[in-house]
Amino acid sequence: MGCSEAIFTLRSTIDYFNANGSTVYVAALDISKAYDKVNHYKLFSSLISAGLPKWFIDLLLCWYEKLVVTVRWNGCFSYKFCVQSGVRQSSSLSPSFLMFLLICF
Repeated sequence: MGCSEAIFTLRSTIDYFNANGSTVYVAALDISKAYDKVNHYKLFSSLISAGLPKWFIDLLLCWYEKLVVTVRWNGCFSYKFCVQSGVRQSSSLSPSFLMFLLICF
């Protein structure tokens, strides 16, 4: 769902409870920078503790070990370097990893 649907749902919920005489308290958590700050060691330790199958964790480890990037600036490219933290931002699994870590800790 997009942002507009989330705002609509939140607004509808608040309006419903206010119309029925309840006080509504809202808290928001901005995790927009969390994608870049996830510690790989902590992520995989948490997945192991949660009892995920070894084959699945091995697959993810292999996937993250190969995460190499370069930086382009003014038409020049840096040397390749390994990414030591963060989750893959184009992956459909990444939001699940973030929610898993938020729930566990």
